Amino acid sequence: MEGKKIVCLGDSLTYGYPYGPEVSWVYYVNSKCLLELINAGVNGNTMEDLERRYQADVQSHNPDFLVILGGTNDAYRFEISCAETIYHLEGIIKKAQNDKICPVVALPMNSLDEFSAGKIERLRMEERELAEQYDLPCLDFAKAFTDPEGRVREKLYMDGVHPNIAGYESMGRVAHEFFQGLFQR
Repeated sequence: MEGKKIVCLGDSLTYGYPYGPEVSWVYYVNSKCLLELINAGVNGNTMEDLERRYQADVQSHNPDFLVILGGTNDAYRFEISCAETIYHLEGIIKKAQNDKICPVVALPMNSLDEFSAGKIERLRMEERELAEQYDLPCLDFAKAFTDPEGRVREKLYMDGVHPNIAGYESMGRVAHEFFQGLFQR
């Protein structure tokens, strides 16, 4: 696990909104192991924005791995279809593979907001299917927000979409466990 460089490309869920990167799940993992995680989260980004930032925010770091966490903002934009989101995710995956970077598809957690919940669930399913199609590791952040009986732990949300501080820490624990498993293979 030591010495691996990982760029975490995402939106506010990666950045650590509204607290900042020092509260993010990326920061939590960095503090617990010898991996080098780079927080490339930008608030408000869609999957298309992530693909557009690939060269500046991923290639420039020459990482071993790329965690891609997006889709939540796409779910709030009625003009962006699930197919478009998946199209841009696949574009990022292909760019990473072309650059000899191992992509990791990270699934956003469910939203408590009724407006976006259905679309986020559909995107989670389609992102998982794309990861399986490319035989890629899949990091599911919904695990951080559900109890052992599968009920959503609402107390970990700040606003129904973004985690609170305890929610980011829970995401960090899930990500840390994921990376331990990934590098023990």
